[in-house]
Amino acid sequence: MLPKKNRIPRKDFPASNRQGFRVFSPLFSVVFYKNGKEPSVSVVVSKKVAKNAVTRNRIRRIFYALAERNLKNLKSPAMMIFYPKKESTGTESQTLTKEIEIALIKANLL
Repeated sequence: MLPKKNRIPRKDFPASNRQGFRVFSPLFSVVFYKNGKEPSVSVVVSKKVAKNAVTRNRIRRIFYALAERNLKNLKSPAMMIFYPKKESTGTESQTLTKEIEIALIKANLL
């Protein structure tokens, strides 16, 4: 699980998505915000993606675990908010790992 210092608390969650840099993938979209602190991650899974709370929490845990692997390799600290799509529910973790790395490269963070 991602350490608490690397998760975005509700009070620091950005109110507007217009300030961030968006990267789209077939499996998810991610919004990057520059900040001078430590890198932080949040995962937002809507009910349209998974009706069942168990499935939503599973997707959230998978994305947190995969994002944690890349936090040490970032060039600059950033706030990342992942929005998984329906296609990510049955996808293998290797594919998701590659897609996350591609998104980080597009955002110029790796």
